[in-house]
Amino acid sequence: MATIHDKIDNYLAADLHGELLENERNALHTHLVECATCRKAHQETKAMNKILEETLAQEKPDPAFEQRMLASFRSRIPQRRGLVKLLVDLMRLRAVQVTAVAAVLLALVQVGRIITGEGITAPRNREYAAEEQSAAQPAQLPLSSSNEVGALSKSGKIKHCPR
Repeated sequence: MATIHDKIDNYLAADLHGELLENERNALHTHLVECATCRKAHQETKAMNKILEETLAQEKPDPAFEQRMLASFRSRIPQRRGLVKLLVDLMRLRAVQVTAVAAVLLALVQVGRIITGEGITAPRNREYAAEEQSAAQPAQLPLSSSNEVGALSKSGKIKHCPR
């Protein structure tokens, strides 16, 4: 397992910027009390950070710097022409994006219908679908009386099993 001494640079940088947890900070400060080498590195890190902050705090870029940098980047990017430019510009519009998503979803639904073999038009209501289904299937009557069973057995369609 790595000790604080092995990762002292990471601990010092995190402590300098206040990113250590309470228990990590306590462990670091305990180690700094015990280890002269790490204590010296800690002091050097603090001194370097102070010098950099004082030096860089005075230096600020002029307000037009950002605009010059953006203009420079834009001039290096090749401009699109023709159909690709038109498609890219159109896809930036929210209405076109919504329409494209709706078209993709509609296409997926249609592909699903084709794959499952479902018809293009669905029945308009359940009653109509139930009427169609009952008309397509012949009515089946249950064999409920012993006379019907006897009549079938006399005609030879049902074989008798010995009981």
